[in-house]
Amino acid sequence: MTKDTIIAALSAEGLAASQDIIAIPEEREAIFLVAAPGDVMPVNKVVRAELRDKYLCLHTVKDEHFCFTYDLILGLRVLAAHLGKERLAGFAK
Repeated sequence: MTKDTIIAALSAEGLAASQDIIAIPEEREAIFLVAAPGDVMPVNKVVRAELRDKYLCLHTVKDEHFCFTYDLILGLRVLAAHLGKERLAGFAK
C-alpha cells in the first residue's frame, strides 16, 4: 500500500490525519496486515499510525512500536465501534 492509500482508507472510516499522524480510538480496533517472509503478520489493536515519507510506524495499546516500509503493508481492517450494551458472562435476567 502507499501512504496515500492508507490515508484514504482511514479517512473513509472517519479517522483524519493531523500532520501525518492518525489517532485511532481503542474501541475501533484497527489491525494492519504486514508481509513477512512466507507469512502475513497482523499488528493488532493499533491506536496510532505515524505516516513518514518512506515508512510507517504503528503504536499499539500495549505500547509496542512497529515500523515498516509501505510496500510491506498488505491491508488494514478497522472494526466499527460497539454501540450496544456489553454482553454479560454467564446467565443474565
